[in-house]
Amino acid sequence: MKKSVKEGDPLVLIDFLELHTKLSKTTLKKVLNNGGVWLRKLVSSKRVRTRRATTPLTLESHIEFFFDPKFLTLEIPQAREVHSEKEWGLWYKPPGLLSQGTDFGDHASILRQVEQAKGKAFLVHRLDREAHGLMLFAYTHHAAGSFSTLWQQGIVNKFYKVEVLGNIQKQFPDGLDINFKVDGKEARTTFKILEQKEYTAIILAQIHTGRLHQIRRHFEELGYPVVGDPKYGVGNKNDQGIRLMAYQLKFINPLNKKEVNFELSDVVF
Repeated sequence: MKKSVKEGDPLVLIDFLELHTKLSKTTLKKVLNNGGVWLRKLVSSKRVRTRRATTPLTLESHIEFFFDPKFLTLEIPQAREVHSEKEWGLWYKPPGLLSQGTDFGDHASILRQVEQAKGKAFLVHRLDREAHGLMLFAYTHHAAGSFSTLWQQGIVNKFYKVEVLGNIQKQFPDGLDINFKVDGKEARTTFKILEQKEYTAIILAQIHTGRLHQIRRHFEELGYPVVGDPKYGVGNKNDQGIRLMAYQLKFINPLNKKEVNFELSDVVF
């Protein structure tokens, strides 16, 4: 629902929502807390996510309300910080957790969980909802700018543990440097084989570019799709979820120029 406040409308947010959605205040408070309500106070102002039920409105206010009842009963997996610094930290994102919120809310995102734990958080990079593993978050504007520049320059070494379908070792015993374009853009992935099983293989892949679903699309095109990938590949589906984990990050800390080399060694792949 997208509505502007008119003459005669309630001038308190939750009362306005109750009138126009016909939902109970209990449900509306859940939607507000989950981040499904957006407010533009003035015609020329930027819309912002708002959670306070008693937010005052004016005749210039514009409200956007996004609601799906299934989001009220979602089981939200919990992220955890695995390496802590004063201005930034590394977090483990479990599978099924979004990197950031959508119009319908941010309660199912790791960014919201980090914000709640740290008071303030900035997303530096993303990880697919289906995947799990390491993510870096900044806790200050200064750190956010510094780390974002690091990622934009492509000088972060990002390694992933991946299980792929098929005997990839037979065709590529020494690994491979994959250079298939993704969405018309240059994309490069290198990998080595950690273990060849009967029907699948565990590999360590490094991405040198950051294209959408790069690893998943590269290995599908190579003929060895990622096990459990819900979108790419044939014959690789399962009930356990995608077998892709952001395993290691290696970079020079832009804040103190020291090397950081962190592996997610406490999570069983």
